[in-house]
Amino acid sequence: MLTIHCMKKYSILFFSILFTLNLSAHPFYFSYAEIQYNEFCNCFEGFISLSSHDFEELLNEEKNTKTSISKAMNDSLLKKEISEILNSGLSFSAGRQEIQIQLEGYESEMNGLTRFYFKTQPFKNSEEILVEYDLFMEKYKEQQNKLTIIQRDNKETFDFLIQEKTKLITIKP
Repeated sequence: MLTIHCMKKYSILFFSILFTLNLSAHPFYFSYAEIQYNEFCNCFEGFISLSSHDFEELLNEEKNTKTSISKAMNDSLLKKEISEILNSGLSFSAGRQEIQIQLEGYESEMNGLTRFYFKTQPFKNSEEILVEYDLFMEKYKEQQNKLTIIQRDNKETFDFLIQEKTKLITIKP
């Protein structure tokens, strides 16, 4: 009787550990961005939503440090590094003009995601914008990114995968 009881305890402990390990593993890598074209400033406004854990890991590897997003956003040098990571992971260009993202703020959510809010610098009126959205793709080959662009009353979503990191989007006049 004692051995059956011990076996039950160990089985429960084993499956609890297995379940916990399974929860911390992450079977997919995904980020989502949403931008809206603002005709008044000739710019995009939007956000990037991504895994807080993955972003902190990337930031800490690049800066050889151990910090959280909230601490980094309160440090001017690390905030600049966050902005550089976002600019290298989601970039826009109109013709020969590179369009830089200007980090406006962030919001950490209870589900483990962080939203970085941004505005782009104004760009020359162009009908086509080249978008490259390869955030995390160098680190995670399974990474998938989605971008939704809102123009007036229209929404269009684009998928970005490792084999297709760039898209040409049309700005409707």
